[in-house]
Amino acid sequence: MEYNHWNKLEDFQEELKIIRNAGFKPIAVSQMFLEDTFVFETDEEAMKAYKQLEDCENPKLAGWWYGKEDFEKEVKEQENDSGVKVLVHWLDV
Repeated sequence: MEYNHWNKLEDFQEELKIIRNAGFKPIAVSQMFLEDTFVFETDEEAMKAYKQLEDCENPKLAGWWYGKEDFEKEVKEQENDSGVKVLVHWLDV
């Protein structure tokens, strides 16, 4: 099967540590459109994490920030458009 990226969960550990240390609880990580993608239960939590963390001058946290529902819609759209499967690492929370 062809995937949109080949990053392992271990490749996201530094970013996940920063996000968790800031008090947020991501539920999944991926990569979409060549950018790291962080997924949260809700759009509100994703937006709050984005506003607090992406502006913290840490280039590791640049990327896409989604609530679960919008992320799942985006995955379906990307898979339909590209014909490749989006590799998602769901986290144990």
